[in-house]
Amino acid sequence: MVQSLNLWNFPAGATPEVATLGHSFLLKTCQRTVVVSFEQRPFVAHPLPLHEKAEGPDAYLYLLETICGLKSKLVGENEIVGQFKEAYQNFVQFPQRDGKLLLVLEKLFKDAKEIRTEHLIGIGQKTYAHLTRRHFAGRMKDAPILILGSGQLAEDLVNQFKKRSEIILCARNQGRMEELSQLHGTQLLPWQERHRWSDFAFIANTIGFEGTLLAQDFFESWATRHHNRLMVDLGSPSALATHFTKAEGLLRLEDIFAEGALMEDQKRAKIQTAQKAMLDIVERRARWLEEKNRKWQTAQATFAL
Repeated sequence: MVQSLNLWNFPAGATPEVATLGHSFLLKTCQRTVVVSFEQRPFVAHPLPLHEKAEGPDAYLYLLETICGLKSKLVGENEIVGQFKEAYQNFVQFPQRDGKLLLVLEKLFKDAKEIRTEHLIGIGQKTYAHLTRRHFAGRMKDAPILILGSGQLAEDLVNQFKKRSEIILCARNQGRMEELSQLHGTQLLPWQERHRWSDFAFIANTIGFEGTLLAQDFFESWATRHHNRLMVDLGSPSALATHFTKAEGLLRLEDIFAEGALMEDQKRAKIQTAQKAMLDIVERRARWLEEKNRKWQTAQATFAL
């Protein structure tokens, strides 16, 4: 089964068109877009730049390293697990989903939990949300923070700030905003009132897309109104069209990546041990899945008779 697995890794923000979504698993993160399928070429068109392709056990290893945070710029970060779960929930909603691919994904979660528990506890990498909160700490005093977006990363930010600050949430998805508000007690700013964003000195953005969310005129107005200010942009791809930098109060995702770079030898050793363990797990999982596939084929042949 694993021998027939195919994985395509595209740049972040890519939107590959897949012919039959139920036969392909799609994962989109701030660093990559991954398509996994047992089909050789599930795409309607393939004009997008491709970073890399993996097949068979290498594809499973790639998924395992990704969900464990070893392919992230913040090595060992946990946000990727939530992104995987969200992508998995989207996949299982398809009535014609591929049962073999579903089994692979379920076993991937199990194997990732084993690797994280036995080898990656204590590597100490801070999450995007944690590092973001640290930059705001000490500057906000009693000021509120405006969080843009309503996805998993936005909720992670809410969890980081809700015990310390007043939170105002603004996103396109009104239903999701109301859900987060009921769950965490945040205030809401309707999307149609986004002209009020410059009222806030402290903003954390999680919205990313190919286009412009905020242009230079916004930042000029924002800087004029707030001497003590900070915006952290976690959107990928960035939708901010401005020359502002950290010096002007804008911290970008690249700055967060640089801050979380893994340096300590002890942590590197843990990761190397985890990677060796992954190779063993992939080999064992491949054998298990092949045996499972043989049983399926035998059962189908018997049923056909």
